[in-house]
Amino acid sequence: MLIVKTSSMGDVVHALPVVRDILTAHPGAQIDWLVEEAYADIVRAHPGVRRVIPLALRRWRKQFWRADIRQEWRDWRAQLRAQTYDAVIDLQGLVKSALIARLARGPLYGLSWASSREALAPLFYAHRQKTALHRTEAAVPRYRALVAWALHYAPQGKPQYGLSLQAPRPDWLLGDAPYVVLLSATAKDRKLWDEARWIALGLALAGQGMRCVFAWGNAAERARAERLVAAVNTAAPQATVGAALAAPAAFDLAEWMRVLRAAGAVVGVDTGLLYLAAAVGTPAVAIYTGSSPHSVEFESAGPWRSLGESGQQPAVAEVLQATQAVLAAGSSDSA
Repeated sequence: MLIVKTSSMGDVVHALPVVRDILTAHPGAQIDWLVEEAYADIVRAHPGVRRVIPLALRRWRKQFWRADIRQEWRDWRAQLRAQTYDAVIDLQGLVKSALIARLARGPLYGLSWASSREALAPLFYAHRQKTALHRTEAAVPRYRALVAWALHYAPQGKPQYGLSLQAPRPDWLLGDAPYVVLLSATAKDRKLWDEARWIALGLALAGQGMRCVFAWGNAAERARAERLVAAVNTAAPQATVGAALAAPAAFDLAEWMRVLRAAGAVVGVDTGLLYLAAAVGTPAVAIYTGSSPHSVEFESAGPWRSLGESGQQPAVAEVLQATQAVLAAGSSDSA
């Protein structure tokens, strides 16, 4: 069978539990996954996925006038159509994803007219889910319910993300002090936590012997991370100067998964790397400021705390207390 869930990072993570669900209900099932090439490393880390089919639609669209790009598209389409599937299940729910899914050989399953994110997407499905799922319902149970309906089983138990990952401490992180990854950046400004609060949290964690690694993924995020690092290290007592640092590079996802997995904890705003950290089992604290935790209802693979609400920033003391709690829970789980 083929799962079509192309993006974004957080949504791909939220869809991972369907693999364990399928294999529990249908032992021996062979599962392929079609995903945007930027997020393919996430799916590759799941041992239950037989084949990952990277989709480069964003790159192809920008350069489709080039002969080599058009040939790459034709080769990709031929590879996709080389196999006939018992079921092709579109978890994306967009016209674009439905059209891509139709290229695969096999009956196409998708959301109902009432549940689809785009009104015309169900037009392309051979089979539409009968039960209407509200679009504001949390993503993980929505994805599990759609696949369970398509393959005739009932999901059992808590979601299992199933990522298999060995993660030694990064070479660039000198010393042996435990470290916390701080995810202060997000594409939507309304989801940010005030910089003054990040600085106060970094100082508190440094005072407790933790290294604080501020993550970044582009030039603007790097500037923000370096600004926060400088502020923490400037205000820190002499004994803890240097306890905060910015990640040394814009890592690819495979490297980020290792960095997140080896961390003592991850604290972050509502962004894809936060859910990736939780999916690999790292204790995590989610800070919500421009979105609601109730719209996510994320069930983590490790210790997890959600704080804040849309329009309500949690206090530094709350975040510090939650971080200490997940660190302690993570230590007891590994003992």
